[in-house]
Amino acid sequence: MNTEMKTLAQLADRFREPRQDRRQMIGVYRRHAVRAVAEERWAAAGIFLDRILEVDPRHTEAWLMKGHLYRHCLGNTEAALSCYRKVIVLGAYDTSHPHVRRAQQSLEQLLKRLA
Repeated sequence: MNTEMKTLAQLADRFREPRQDRRQMIGVYRRHAVRAVAEERWAAAGIFLDRILEVDPRHTEAWLMKGHLYRHCLGNTEAALSCYRKVIVLGAYDTSHPHVRRAQQSLEQLLKRLA
């Protein structure tokens, strides 16, 4: 396990439950996911997004980012479709929600391409 992962594992152990701590932990994981994508470390990005979803399974931004990761970086269309649909459902189909709107646009583009 590399140093970055050990540090995050230690943070995870310290951040159990309280809302503020969960928000901080999600922020740490998000920053690491974004950096991993920028560095084209797709597997690491997926791990950090999964960590966010372990803390908050309803985190629409993480689902959206995971959909983009599957679609644009990993070429896994089915997984991307599933993630985009998850965002839309979690966001209660509310197109005023920015993540729902982006997921819906991405889903429509992907389905058109597949048709």
